[in-house]
Amino acid sequence: MRPRAQNDEEVVIRRLLHRYRIPHTFVEFGFSGWEFNCASLAQDWEGLLLDADAYNIKIAKSIWGDNITAKRMWITLESLDEVVQWVGSKALGILSIDVDGNDYWFLQRLISLRPAIIIAEYNSSFGLRPITVPYEADFDRLEKHPTHTYYGASLSAFDFLARQNGYSLIEIGIAGVNAFFVRDDLLTGDDVILRPQCAFREKMFLDGSRPSEQWERIKHLSYVSVESASDSLGDGFSVHRAMA
Repeated sequence: MRPRAQNDEEVVIRRLLHRYRIPHTFVEFGFSGWEFNCASLAQDWEGLLLDADAYNIKIAKSIWGDNITAKRMWITLESLDEVVQWVGSKALGILSIDVDGNDYWFLQRLISLRPAIIIAEYNSSFGLRPITVPYEADFDRLEKHPTHTYYGASLSAFDFLARQNGYSLIEIGIAGVNAFFVRDDLLTGDDVILRPQCAFREKMFLDGSRPSEQWERIKHLSYVSVESASDSLGDGFSVHRAMA
């Protein structure tokens, strides 16, 4: 048994690799031992896998060879220095972020590594509002709200950050979970750049609810509008209640 991606991520990645020539390196966090986006690449590529769960690290180390580095760590803006050190002078092929929490802030910190492809899990409960949860080093979505839907950032928020840094939205996973961004210098005349308003896909919740219903349950919580937030977490960092 080999790990695999949860939905159609492997299909999308293979499609993108057919279109673009990118370095065979990846960084992915957090990941599940048996499910992660870059699983189909781990046999041949050089990769770094990070997660706070010891079981996931144990599985990764038991399956993959020396080309894959798996580390157990609680990921914060400060601990991301380990990612920067691992990448070093390497050209980074794929950066995949799925921590159900500070995803936006981690991408903001690491986007200067200039990966060819970025995979970011967006929270469809936020709809098209350009928002993210405020940064908290110990953010745990299981403790934030009973619905467990208060976490991460919207598709529009990730798209704003990507466009500000020279990336374009190219694909959305069929499950309404992952967005795929490609560095603009790799794009060709055949590529169609997507916009959140047209590309948005909603996640299917187990209770049958839709994003608008989920939003009603969490809209009273604190959010950051990324279009007005400062570039740092210092003075001017704008945390507010997001209105409907």
